[in-house]
Amino acid sequence: MITFKQSGIINASVEKVFSVVSDPKRIPEWRNDVPQITEISGEMKVGTTFVEKVHFMGNKQLLMKVTEYVPNKKLVIEAQSGMPMLPVQSFTFTPEGNKTRVDLSVVMRTSGFFSMMEFMLPAQLKKMWERYFENLDQLVANS
Repeated sequence: MITFKQSGIINASVEKVFSVVSDPKRIPEWRNDVPQITEISGEMKVGTTFVEKVHFMGNKQLLMKVTEYVPNKKLVIEAQSGMPMLPVQSFTFTPEGNKTRVDLSVVMRTSGFFSMMEFMLPAQLKKMWERYFENLDQLVANS
């Protein structure tokens, strides 16, 4: 199992940041390795599912499910199936003046080849999420 945490300060209100992060259709706008989201089961709430097409060692399709949804405060999305690395992504949103602090905690179940690579993956994944938060900051600044 892999665990890591990453934080970012986004130059926008909590409402604006949460609205982007919690909208599956917008994920490709700030996560470079996710070119497409399909099969969204409905409005965002606990139980909503969607398919995330991911470019990670080839093309994968992850079935994702929202397991916690507290508007402008917390969002938890859990991968159900699709590859040998299944993350649970827990986002918390905290207003800091006119900015928003986003704290991400990831717990990732691994199997097969990825189990042997667990020791080296957290540092790489933290760097990826640092870039995602930079992209998110630019996206909300331009919208």
